[in-house]
Amino acid sequence: MQVSPGVVTFLFTDIEGSTRLWEQEPERMRPALARHDAIVRAAVARNRGTVVKMTGDGVHAAFEDPLDAVNATLELQHALAQPEAPDGIALHVRCGLHAGVEERRDNDFFGRAVNKAARIMSAAHGGQVLLSQAVAALVRDRLPAGAVLRDLGAVRLRDLARPERVYQIVHPKLRQQFPPLRSLEATPNNLPQQVTSFIGREHELPEVRKMLGNTRLLTLFGVGGIGKTRLSLQVAAEMLDDFPDGVWFVELAPLADAQLVPQAVASVLGVKEEAGRPVADALKKHVKDRRALLILDNCEHLVQACAELTKQLLDSGPHLKILTSSREHLRVPGETTYPVPVLAVPDSLSAIPPAALTQYESVRLLVDRATAAQPAFLVTDANAAAISEICRRLDGIPLAIELAAARVRALSVENIAARLNDRFRLLTSGSRTALPRQQTLRALIDWSYDLLDARERAVLGRLAVFAGGWTLEAAEAVCASGDLRESDVVDLLTTLVEKSLVVLEAAGGRYRLLDTVSQYAQERLNDSGEEEQTRTRHLAFYLALAETARPELVGPNQGAWLTRLDLERENLLSAHAWCDRAQDGAALGLRLVYSMLLYWVNRGLLGLGHRATVEALARAGAQGRTTTRCRGLFNAGQLGCWMGRYEEARGYLEESLAIARELGDKGRIAMALQPLGTACLGQGDRATAQTHLHEALTLAQELGNKRELAGAFNALAQLHRAEAELDRAEPLYEQVLALARELDDRESIAIGLLNLAMVSIGRGSGDRAGAMLLEVLAIAAETGSKPVEQSALEVSAGLAALRAEWNRTARFYGAAESRTAQTGLHRDPADEAFLALYIAKARAALGVATFGAAEAAGRALSNEAAMAEARAWLERGC
Repeated sequence: MQVSPGVVTFLFTDIEGSTRLWEQEPERMRPALARHDAIVRAAVARNRGTVVKMTGDGVHAAFEDPLDAVNATLELQHALAQPEAPDGIALHVRCGLHAGVEERRDNDFFGRAVNKAARIMSAAHGGQVLLSQAVAALVRDRLPAGAVLRDLGAVRLRDLARPERVYQIVHPKLRQQFPPLRSLEATPNNLPQQVTSFIGREHELPEVRKMLGNTRLLTLFGVGGIGKTRLSLQVAAEMLDDFPDGVWFVELAPLADAQLVPQAVASVLGVKEEAGRPVADALKKHVKDRRALLILDNCEHLVQACAELTKQLLDSGPHLKILTSSREHLRVPGETTYPVPVLAVPDSLSAIPPAALTQYESVRLLVDRATAAQPAFLVTDANAAAISEICRRLDGIPLAIELAAARVRALSVENIAARLNDRFRLLTSGSRTALPRQQTLRALIDWSYDLLDARERAVLGRLAVFAGGWTLEAAEAVCASGDLRESDVVDLLTTLVEKSLVVLEAAGGRYRLLDTVSQYAQERLNDSGEEEQTRTRHLAFYLALAETARPELVGPNQGAWLTRLDLERENLLSAHAWCDRAQDGAALGLRLVYSMLLYWVNRGLLGLGHRATVEALARAGAQGRTTTRCRGLFNAGQLGCWMGRYEEARGYLEESLAIARELGDKGRIAMALQPLGTACLGQGDRATAQTHLHEALTLAQELGNKRELAGAFNALAQLHRAEAELDRAEPLYEQVLALARELDDRESIAIGLLNLAMVSIGRGSGDRAGAMLLEVLAIAAETGSKPVEQSALEVSAGLAALRAEWNRTARFYGAAESRTAQTGLHRDPADEAFLALYIAKARAALGVATFGAAEAAGRALSNEAAMAEARAWLERGC
């Protein structure tokens, strides 16, 4: 872009807490603000700066020399730090400085440098002056006397782009110590870092912020590709301070099943469903007292489910706000809607000189993205008309403009404009004022698709089968077919990234399709006749991944594999859904759900895992008396036991046992007998439980399988402990622990320790329990196991009761019950009998009201806080 060669330093200031001051002290604020304005204007003028404009309670100024800007900030801070004038009040002003090439129109500045200066200011506290690295480099060796720079490190500013290194001016006459910067890290959030800058929307940003301040549900609506998601993210980033309990982004585009909307929200918020109850109930409890912002992105294909969930959450949490993006309104009572406009485009009736083109947001976006693709790109007299034509013909749709900008690597803007003219002739031959924007976007993607060769087209279509992103390894396995080899995929995928049809996520290593491109690619896949074979390869890949992961979920690599499955959850569920149509899908589906069992349990997703397993068992062709059905029934039964649904679980397990006996599979017989014994015990049928568990132990000893032997010992010990037969239970638990340590099975070690700790507490001594529980907490921190964390809190409650620390008992019990509601994990009869005794004692000792208050305080603890409290208490007592 041809611009003035001068570098300008921009200053932004703002009064901290001005809104509150105006509400509390309106009469005193008037003279105080007048004094502030006079001081700031004088400081800028005396240091050769220009006041660009007053911005509410602050100023935007520009300086040719960055040292003048620094001197101005020191001067105004010194003056404002003096005792206030009569009838005035103290004002604390935050300042931000950044230097960059000027971009000017109508006596105003705009562009990246201006935006960054404003973002740096927003990270500061009252009385603090922050500099960008660009300014620091220019003034470091010529600072005024007494002033030094303090390096505050790399900070994620609220433009969601890459971190910026920030410095603070330190001066002996000014305050020097401040709280942590108001950065993205300062408030809980999962806002994704963006790999491109935020361009334009100068009018929309303040409008949307104001609207969201006055409503609890705001929907940004418009056609695909218009920038709803990016605008939502930027608004959220700028409003972080308004939501102390966090800002949470939920991407719904990968979901195809409306029933999974609550689960998607729960996954982001870390909320787990309650046993036997919809996950929406757990979400309603979670948001009840939280001041948070929830962003539901791409609601249009799930609009009914989003509307229903949104209403429930807003009714349950009076401080919750929800920002949604959709191609249509949710039509929920109280909803405020905001139509996201296209970016401003040049007027087609007049020729615009290059210097004036940048007043249009669409041109600024095109130039920014084109420069990123081709650093030598310039706006000139020769190509200005073509640039105007491109932005106008693409109707100011951001996604369309970005796709076009990517082509400057290989085409001039004149050629791009000519191709767009040819492509759009049919669409613009009718009413020019009624141009269908969806058709415009489709035409652009058609054009981008036409520029691909046959191999690139094939890969783009096949990528449509992925849900929620993919790895290179997955793309190679799914996209390679026919004459396209796995080794070819990496180059073709790279090409599609470069052509802006595939997104490489900022962290690297994973790819995804934009929603609009994904829908387009899906249509092309349908037209190609390749969908069935592509989805079958997708199923094969994720089935292999799940089967590879299964044995790793009980060993030293458990944490890494759980994280990997977290990233691929949507793809695994998509593969599960395809089993309804795949050849031999019944058997493949049963293999898939069998492999996922330990993942569902560890992540506290018992309800989701149970639902998927039952669906797999019900498929046509899944009723054969086979090993795969035997294992699926075992999964359903075991999940049912953990959820406390003993009658249902017993039915599944008895059928699993019958098939195992028919097949003569002693290993499967032994496995089924263990949870079946628990289910019988849960129903009060102790005699049958004992028969099953003794047979399970005999078979496990005969087979010599250490893992099954540990399970059999543990199940039988649970039966004895449920009957208060501690002398018979303890040696069995000791054998469980020894086998678990031999296998280096971290989860089983924790289970053995927990059970032995309960025996120790049950004997009335608890001497060994504290040390055991500390080891359990270390394992929980290592593996992230939700069941282990929950059980550790329950046993800690029992130990606290043994020590007559009744308030502590209630707090740990409340924290454990909160986890129970999230995970759906139900205590088995032995654990329930253990805990019930001590909770009854604590309730009697404290009284119902006091116990209830302490329990409620425990429920309110975050998972991290509860674990830390238990650890600190145990360390003091050991």
